[in-house]
Amino acid sequence: MAAGPLVVDFPSMGAALCFNSLESLIRDSASGFLAAVSAAPAPGAADLTNFHRVFSRVLSGYPDPPLEAVWFFSALTFHDRPDDLRSLLQLLSAFAASSPSAAKPLALLAPVVSELFHSDKTRRETEALVEAVLSYISICSSRAAASADGASAEAGRLLPAFGELVKVWSVRHSKDRCPFQVLFPIAGEEARRELMKEGCSVEYLAGVVVAEAFLLRLCLKVQNATGLPRAELQKELKIWAVSSIPVFQNHHFFGVLLNMLLNSPLPVYSLLSADDEILVRDVLYDALILVDYSFINNVSGVDQADLLRIYLSRLIITLDAVNDARRKGDQGRAMSFINVFSTSNVPNYLIKWATCKAGVGAINKPIANTPQALLKWLVDLEEKGLKVFGDDSSWIKGRLICAEVKNGYGNRIIHSDADLFFIDKQSGGEVMDTKGSEDEEAVEMEATGNAFMAAAQSMKVEANGIRKRKGCGNEDAAAVKFVKYKVEDSSAKDYFLPANNGMSSGSEVENPQSDDEMEESD
Repeated sequence: MAAGPLVVDFPSMGAALCFNSLESLIRDSASGFLAAVSAAPAPGAADLTNFHRVFSRVLSGYPDPPLEAVWFFSALTFHDRPDDLRSLLQLLSAFAASSPSAAKPLALLAPVVSELFHSDKTRRETEALVEAVLSYISICSSRAAASADGASAEAGRLLPAFGELVKVWSVRHSKDRCPFQVLFPIAGEEARRELMKEGCSVEYLAGVVVAEAFLLRLCLKVQNATGLPRAELQKELKIWAVSSIPVFQNHHFFGVLLNMLLNSPLPVYSLLSADDEILVRDVLYDALILVDYSFINNVSGVDQADLLRIYLSRLIITLDAVNDARRKGDQGRAMSFINVFSTSNVPNYLIKWATCKAGVGAINKPIANTPQALLKWLVDLEEKGLKVFGDDSSWIKGRLICAEVKNGYGNRIIHSDADLFFIDKQSGGEVMDTKGSEDEEAVEMEATGNAFMAAAQSMKVEANGIRKRKGCGNEDAAAVKFVKYKVEDSSAKDYFLPANNGMSSGSEVENPQSDDEMEESD
């Protein structure tokens, strides 16, 4: 981004104005845009000519235009043609063509995904546009994979004025709702809270956009599967999800999906019925737990703080998935989750991390690598002073207690057979945990009782199954009408052919395919 003062012309004022920075220009322009739109006699009637001229000149001064400047200019263009999503996608992809970063082209797509969510276009056009977005994402992701040596440029962080741009893009659909909830309608509250933080990374924004596009496509597949047997549909969706995730190769995207599963229900209730939401949740459990993806296990390319959050989230949702399967009477599915988790990288990583933080020899290892045993071990370490869960500590303690109550009776925890068995990675066989003694059982009963008392005092309030956090507030429940569509064959390439503005992309793209390193466990 340009450093130092920024001089631009405002023809209506008859003089050139000097701004301290690009951020000050964005803030003033966003304020002027919103004022012009609100004062217009009818939607789309605002005169934005001066803004067009100014930002055309600003963008021409950058070999790789900043995301914020591109977003404002594209908002001006889209305001004149609010139904032309095809041209918007072409415009954004054209501005990202010179970017050395793979994250920025993906982050720029946020308005397209949002408008697809809010639009009432025909079934064929909506399906084709969603496929085009995912195809473009796969192209950018493959470019990132080609730079495995880390040579790609750092995407940077969003300007503090990013929130003003969110207002600009959400003004058509806001209706007094939080602008972030409007622009990121299916990202989930946790992701929106992160985006609202000053200095949020462009890479994280890219991960949110990929997660929304992925989930939107998954919902459309469910909507269009009328008459297909439930078991067959779940299998088909699982195959699609498992083959798509490694193509995107984005650990922020993976983390956003995990965070969506941490809260119930998924943020798709304006798109799906309650039964269909459960189906999508089951598909995500399978795709995120039963498969070890190489791009996540390649820790050299992932920030360690991000990796810790991903592994902790995966631990918690695995326990949720196990309890959900048991509640439905599917012990085989519960055992599959436990076995895959116990032999994955997650337990070893978390044990090594905790041992390193506490000091070698300062703590004992958990009695087993099962989700419940490992989470209980981490909660015990937290109570002894090791910072594991941060601000979510009391919430996670409450979650563990709920899991223990479901699997036992009161304060006396009765472990199921699935908890007593785990896979020994060295021998590859099942090993039964027989380390418990009467003294250990007494200690466990006392610790559980103490945990109940602590949780009763500090558990966070839940309403309708949705955890309330600060930020936009609990606005996900606002219903947004979305018509049902029928799957029809279409090609994404048409949406990257030259338009009237001459912008194009020379690649023909298809649906994401699975990589050879991906290994699926049923």
